[in-house]
Amino acid sequence: MLLHHPVELLGMLLAGLLVPLKQAAEVERALHRRVAMVGSSVLLAGPLNITFVHSIQWEHLNGTASHTILQYERHNLTIHMPYVARAHLHASNGSLLLEDLQESDSGIYRVTVNQAERESLTILLDVLKPVSHPQLWSSGLVAKASGEVQCEVAEGRADMFTWKKDGQMLPPDRSYHLSGRLSVLRLRMAKKSDCGSYSCNASNGISWQEASLNVTVAGLSPPLQDVLRISVVAVVFAAVSGWGIIFPVCQSEKLRIRGELWRWLSAYTCGLVCISSILAGTAGLLWMREEGPSIAVILPEIFLLYVIVITFLVASTVTFQPTKLIQLKSTAAQRTMGYAAPGGVLLVVLTSSFHMKNIHQRHEEGCTAFMDVTTLVVSTAAVLALPILAIFLCYHTTQGWLQDHDPSCGDKERYSLLCLFPCKFISIILE
Repeated sequence: MLLHHPVELLGMLLAGLLVPLKQAAEVERALHRRVAMVGSSVLLAGPLNITFVHSIQWEHLNGTASHTILQYERHNLTIHMPYVARAHLHASNGSLLLEDLQESDSGIYRVTVNQAERESLTILLDVLKPVSHPQLWSSGLVAKASGEVQCEVAEGRADMFTWKKDGQMLPPDRSYHLSGRLSVLRLRMAKKSDCGSYSCNASNGISWQEASLNVTVAGLSPPLQDVLRISVVAVVFAAVSGWGIIFPVCQSEKLRIRGELWRWLSAYTCGLVCISSILAGTAGLLWMREEGPSIAVILPEIFLLYVIVITFLVASTVTFQPTKLIQLKSTAAQRTMGYAAPGGVLLVVLTSSFHMKNIHQRHEEGCTAFMDVTTLVVSTAAVLALPILAIFLCYHTTQGWLQDHDPSCGDKERYSLLCLFPCKFISIILE
């Protein structure tokens, strides 16, 4: 008894396999394939060479279910739901007219004429909606990174998607279809040559629609754009601080700034150098996070850290405890503090220029316009130069007044007012 179980199991497996094979055979025997639009009518012809009709039966095979549409025998016609008022039979040749087609009417239709003779015909009907105008969009394409261009139809089912670039057909293996409504064109390691006009043609058996999209590849990713902005601002900080360092040195001995205003100017310029070094260091870190570590970036980062510490100590000491600088005896320490700000300016300019040169080379790998930083440069320079201009204005205004007037007791009030307002303005800005 147990010996028969394997044989019975094999028979059951074969029977299960025969079901889909039988359905596939039905499709293969479908000598006629018809395509129709939703809402239209279609005439399904009966078998040829039928001389005399005794009976007719039309069936709809949708998946595994079979639904009888109508039966005709000896002039008696029976139409089953839901085909009443939609199905019309031409008894002379066995053809069937279906009206107001819906997508659910798709499937295999079989007509059997004269049951005894078993004259039958199988027709595959595909009821489709016209495809709508495709919508194309692309992800943010960046050079040396993968991206995609997507084509989607909101209505209808597309049997085929074809892609073109600048009018030239693209190989089918560059795209893949996620469904009858969506196709994705893959761009691996996007480059400048991938820029251009892409068109997507969506079609089915009754309609086709095409749309185009101009695709650009950016040479700079958002982090590298941030590196460019930060580097530009760092250079502006360094340039303004360098102006604050060089201009007083170039003045004559009589006009050179001294006293309290010199203290404010020194603190401000050292503070600008410190901030510019921090910005340049930040740009280097962002660059390495995006492009990977490099000795050409790591070495300047170490020197920038040194400049940050020294200029911060100098700026804070000049601001809060200036007497400690006077008491400083070490020549090496004096030189270190004296050269920290000018050296920091030079280092920031060189480091930021290196980053901007690399960024420009990366930008050339794409096809987008270079980022405009004019407004950023002008606005930053105007804001940073304002305190230095105020210091010079305060100093030279008071110096000119003192040369033209001997500050007697009657003029002391006017002298104090003349110097008070610019200096108060400076202190507010620096605080």
